[in-house]
Amino acid sequence: MKKSFVLLSILAVAALFVGCNNNEELVTPQSPKQDLTKPQTEIFVQGQLLSYDAPQTRANYKWPLVNETEGWETARFSIRSDNGVVGVQDMPSAQYFGRAPGKVGNNKGKVFSLYPYGHYNDRDFDYYQKDKSTGENIGLFRYVYDPEGQKTQLAIMEKPTVEEILLDEKEDLEKAIADGKNVTKNTADLEKVNDLLALGNDYLDSHVLWYVVKEVGMKNGWHVNGIISDHEVPTPDKDDFNKLPENVEVDVHQQVHKDWNEIKTSLHIRADVESITVNIPLKQEDVIERDDFAIRVFNFDYSEYHITHTVTHDEKGITIQITDIPAALIQALKNNFGDGLTIEIHSYCTTEDVWEQLSKSSVKTGKTCTVIGQVHSAMHPDPNDPTKEAERPIYVNP
Repeated sequence: MKKSFVLLSILAVAALFVGCNNNEELVTPQSPKQDLTKPQTEIFVQGQLLSYDAPQTRANYKWPLVNETEGWETARFSIRSDNGVVGVQDMPSAQYFGRAPGKVGNNKGKVFSLYPYGHYNDRDFDYYQKDKSTGENIGLFRYVYDPEGQKTQLAIMEKPTVEEILLDEKEDLEKAIADGKNVTKNTADLEKVNDLLALGNDYLDSHVLWYVVKEVGMKNGWHVNGIISDHEVPTPDKDDFNKLPENVEVDVHQQVHKDWNEIKTSLHIRADVESITVNIPLKQEDVIERDDFAIRVFNFDYSEYHITHTVTHDEKGITIQITDIPAALIQALKNNFGDGLTIEIHSYCTTEDVWEQLSKSSVKTGKTCTVIGQVHSAMHPDPNDPTKEAERPIYVNP
């Protein structure tokens, strides 16, 4: 097995949750294990849900060292040879080589489970999607997707060689042919595998582009997909990471869902801003929350770095405050993972007719920096082009 270890580890601890009423008196939060009658506000930092259960600790992790015996999970590796990078969702027609879940094979490796993965949740693929026959969650939990195959390499700790994957496939195909199963198709597939093996493993390993690392549903677990590219795939250049813009990106998006009205606020922080405040000026009666809270505080720790997330619902609408953002943490993330801090807040409203309020959303930063962003709605078409969503730039430091 060839190994490639990520050089830094992030201690990601979902910590204390505090609920307050309008007078800021402490109240006991409801357990998330109870049946939900309404959606609830969720905050994701680097793809990890902040919980208001008891704090979890990972005492063995210390910034910025790597503990090579922990912080990883087993992943299944599959490759294709059609030279086309697909989107986050697999193309059913594509041919993958690599044994399926549950079968013993050599296409196993390790992924860095504390890498800053994204959280995927939009109208195209529901995070909470369930299999109708089994009731199991088959959603896409965490992922990093890179059509250039660079950032994915930082999330892979140990991977099989392409030759190991293909030899498994060759063995399965030869057995199937010997058993008289689907002989014509399997013979054609075996010829493709033999042609690839003839290229030699030195060539194959240098040309495989791992384009997505993802955690999928209950049964499949972690999965890494790649293609055999026409071109040699370079290893990540850490110097290029330092050329990232010193900015903050803000996106406020009203999304389409079958059973609820959601507003997803995404923050990508690549500058020393100290704090960020986003206001979505919805009427108080239009904001929905299952226990009608006024203020909630979520804490998130990266070892010695502590960040506070405060969400307020009042007459000013939904106000999101991110405070105590360490400049050293932002720089370390950029240096080692090619991006800054990613935070997502999922809020809910009683009606889809909120565009006029939503379009007045604003963002303020604790320090002056470049801020780019927009507010848009999948529920309202652009008046000048009905095929596009209504969109306007977000107000910055109004």
